[in-house]
Amino acid sequence: MWNTDMVGGQRMARSPKQRNEKLRAAIRECQWSYDACAAAVRAVAREDGQPLFSCDRSHVGHWVAGVKPSGSSARYLAEAISRRLGRVVRPTCLELLKSGSLESEVGGLDWRGHAPVIDLLTVGRADVERRAFGRTALYSLAALAVPLDSWQEIADRGRRAQGGGIAVGRGEIDAVRDMLTVFSTADERFGGGHARLAVVQYLLSDVADYLRGGFSSDGDRRAMFSAAAELTYLAGWKAFDTSLHGLAQRYYVQSLRLANEADDRALASFTLRAMAHQAVDLGHAQEALQLANSSLEWSKGRATPAATALFTILTARGHGATGDKVRTSAAITAAEASLAAASPDDEPAWIRTSGFTETSLASQAGQALRDLGDLPAAEAQLSRSIATRNTTAYRRTHALTLANLADVQCARGRLREATENWQHTLDAMTGVRSGRACTAVTNIRTRLSSFGPRLPAYARKLDQRAAAFLRAEAPAH
Repeated sequence: MWNTDMVGGQRMARSPKQRNEKLRAAIRECQWSYDACAAAVRAVAREDGQPLFSCDRSHVGHWVAGVKPSGSSARYLAEAISRRLGRVVRPTCLELLKSGSLESEVGGLDWRGHAPVIDLLTVGRADVERRAFGRTALYSLAALAVPLDSWQEIADRGRRAQGGGIAVGRGEIDAVRDMLTVFSTADERFGGGHARLAVVQYLLSDVADYLRGGFSSDGDRRAMFSAAAELTYLAGWKAFDTSLHGLAQRYYVQSLRLANEADDRALASFTLRAMAHQAVDLGHAQEALQLANSSLEWSKGRATPAATALFTILTARGHGATGDKVRTSAAITAAEASLAAASPDDEPAWIRTSGFTETSLASQAGQALRDLGDLPAAEAQLSRSIATRNTTAYRRTHALTLANLADVQCARGRLREATENWQHTLDAMTGVRSGRACTAVTNIRTRLSSFGPRLPAYARKLDQRAAAFLRAEAPAH
């Protein structure tokens, strides 16, 4: 069919749509029917919080025929194909969008495109300058294939690349570490939504200038790149906590690359386990397990006992999510043994800043056991975590652990106890800006709704309070 436009008052013929051969070839490579392709697109959209219930085989047929997808469908389609093929496929490569129209949203996941400082600036500027960027950047499973086999070549290249800008020494390194401490402390108390963009702005200004500066020694260069990697990790963690998962992943990738330039494998493993944490929370158990195992393997011989325990407990999360009871139990036991051998004064700054202790390990173990279905053991671990936590310094984590405990108690049929702990959860969340906290409160309402008219009065009061919390936290439009 020919399309027409009005030009100068005259209806002019426009050339017919051209079939999208690149998209057609990609769907064939995926070995998909149009129905299967539509189902994969819907799955990605659901993960992004935007279910496309109406997307079906006819939509795919129109896209192959040359109709451009509307809204976010082009990004969902490209990500679905990327996941199937195991490599990053951009919407522009499929001729779904014009070249350059979405570069910053799909960029930041390429290990070899530019120097890490350049890509960090690209992602950071898009985050600060484009309000919709964090909401539209998609989480990519294909981008989780970290090229660890190229680590040494990239690290050696970094040593040879010396900047010619400002002189950078111990004073600048200490300044970045002091700022990192301030931002991290506030993050634990007030949530990822508090001062998130302030962290990014500091990365874009002072830290980026330092990374491009001149260093008097390779030791100073590595120390600055490590500090920058930690701060970039924090930017990713804050985005993750704010439920901006595609954005978080981009910061995590840049943190890995900066740690690579510093030849700091243990720090890179710290970020890999954060990526595993994100993957398991999003329901990608196998990918989470692979990332957690990579963090252990890559840090072998370089990680302290507490760091090893942290990486090991994330393998327990992966095994729990995949239903492997034996390996889950073994990983928890191994993590506890590693942590028992730790000396706090000998641990790296990022272990101390993150507050990883027996309390944190118990929380992660409880979640692994919950996912495995061992609710009594999960309740014991979560209760232990709550009883030993510094609730002032780690308010957000305390609130989330309370929510997890209440969820387990509800599943075990003890609604009154669950309701009391959910009430404590809401108390602890006062003043905390966190997407994960909002998700936990949404789960409260979901759990309570399953009781229908049988819901007791004390639980109805909780439901009303949870609804009021979510209304207050809803973003303004």
